[in-house]
Amino acid sequence: MADYKGRMAGFRGEKSLGFYLSMLSNSKYLIFHGLRLLYREYYFQMDFFLLCSAFGIVLEVKNMSGELSFEKEQNQATCKRNGNEERIKNPVLQAKLQARKLKNWLREHNCPDFPILYFFINSNDRTIIRTEIRNEQITQHICNSKNLLEKIDQIEKYYKVEKLNKKELNKIKRLLLTNHTPDNPDILKTYHLSPNDIQTGVQCPESCSIPMVYKRGKWNCPKCNAQSNNAHIHAIHDYFLLIKPWITKTEFCQFLHIDSPHIGLKLLKSMNLPITGKFKTQVYHQTTISSSGYEKRIMQR
Repeated sequence: MADYKGRMAGFRGEKSLGFYLSMLSNSKYLIFHGLRLLYREYYFQMDFFLLCSAFGIVLEVKNMSGELSFEKEQNQATCKRNGNEERIKNPVLQAKLQARKLKNWLREHNCPDFPILYFFINSNDRTIIRTEIRNEQITQHICNSKNLLEKIDQIEKYYKVEKLNKKELNKIKRLLLTNHTPDNPDILKTYHLSPNDIQTGVQCPESCSIPMVYKRGKWNCPKCNAQSNNAHIHAIHDYFLLIKPWITKTEFCQFLHIDSPHIGLKLLKSMNLPITGKFKTQVYHQTTISSSGYEKRIMQR
């Protein structure tokens, strides 16, 4: 539950920031979301990377509540919530490290040198951020979602010299998109589960109850009487993410609680999934999403 809450908080934080980033000029900025690159032996991932002809900005996005404090000694960061204070990873140092790795990565790929800045963005407007005396410099790398655009305006006034021409920008864009490697963890292994722990059946899009029943060409919910023509699509995408990225006709029928192999085959074919094998050995595969899709988790306007 704690992991779920953390992931949802992060998702809401990035979604909030995306709203403000959408106000940037399409002709001036390239925006990459969730970029994950291999540097030396390890991967590093940036929440957002903004690129224009004069500079780049790495954004580390959090949605933290309570009171954040940044100490000069040891570069420590702490978070105080509900009277409890705990040490956390310093998000400013995280952003700084990501920017450094990206700069080195670009250098190793023979890209022109240009300034790469970094910010920790906290999307929770109610959070109080404190810094120690003589540590005020760190605030230059901290802001919330609402004042990010103002920060970018200030940066534009300082970094006026164009370091990258259009050809070089396109080269870097292609490099980043080509080398982006989505993180696809084994969900069941991560949470110590087996396929038998997964509840099978089609989930009702209205009441979220499981399973729906397929009758007369529609999925019917016994709980709320809702109907759907394509509720099985979401269920199969869950199967691909949780179980494995391919499925047979028999597995399809078993997972969706379909008694008729004929109906199962009809629904499978309607999804237009890539197929390998023939007749009884046919296997239906997860669709590969393009670099602009959710699986790549890159937003490049």
